[in-house]
Amino acid sequence: MKYLALMALLATPAMAVDNTIIRNCQAKHNYNGLNETKTWSDIATCIVTEKNKIRFAEEDRLWEFIKKHPHYRYPGMALPNGAIKPLDRCWGADKTYYIGADEKKKAKC
Repeated sequence: MKYLALMALLATPAMAVDNTIIRNCQAKHNYNGLNETKTWSDIATCIVTEKNKIRFAEEDRLWEFIKKHPHYRYPGMALPNGAIKPLDRCWGADKTYYIGADEKKKAKC
């Protein structure tokens, strides 16, 4: 039973990989197998370019969202209906902790 669970955990990420970009770049540069090394750098450049297009599009989408909703920029600040949580008194402060010190030396934040 434990081996079945282990196989399920290890096999799931392997099945979730989407290789369409790699296959398209290989087809675009006429990849014929491992013996043909001239096209490897062209295929690698194609793959990185296509993946960067996707990444840049996602980053642009996230920046547009942040511009519309700036209170989501910091964790714990966003509340429903556009309400903004008031800042904690220690928000952004340099936190210094003293271990085993008396009350006078303990930091407020």
